[in-house]
Amino acid sequence: MKQFVTEESFWELFPEAQIGIVVAHNMKPTAEVAPADAAAIARALAEANGKADQHLESNTISQNEVVAVWREAYQKFKTKKGARCSIENLLKRVLKGNPVGSITPSVDIYNTVSLTHALPVGGEDIDAMDGDIRLGITEGGDAFRPLGEEENAPTLEGELCYRDDAGAICRCWNWRDGERTALTD
Repeated sequence: MKQFVTEESFWELFPEAQIGIVVAHNMKPTAEVAPADAAAIARALAEANGKADQHLESNTISQNEVVAVWREAYQKFKTKKGARCSIENLLKRVLKGNPVGSITPSVDIYNTVSLTHALPVGGEDIDAMDGDIRLGITEGGDAFRPLGEEENAPTLEGELCYRDDAGAICRCWNWRDGERTALTD
């Protein structure tokens, strides 16, 4: 990754948005994370699951302010049918009594931050990026293989996504990550 570029097409839709980026170097593979550190991360995720209820005033997920603002935002650009902000999916699990489980320490860390602050947080492997990361409205047809899938699912014209020179990185702003840039051990 050379730069993170927020394109004008994004700012036209969300002129008051704030985007935060953290770049972490020398991340350890899961097998190299000390057991005490892995246990501390797992505890933090469990605590975040427990505290996530503070963001849920209603048992109807769409009636919670932290979800409603994202649903409103998603109406401003083209989305794949059923696409929802990643924080909605995490909070829905909490609401149904199905806490977000451990995946890997790195994913658990960003899920902990998401649940704690009711914000979408994701992680990508910057060494897998091809050129700059851009956030903006796409012309459509950007190559994208969803995490865990075998088939290409290219972006839609008018969709807001993160992409680089090789294609989409995360579709529908923060809905679905791609296989190509996913965090791996």
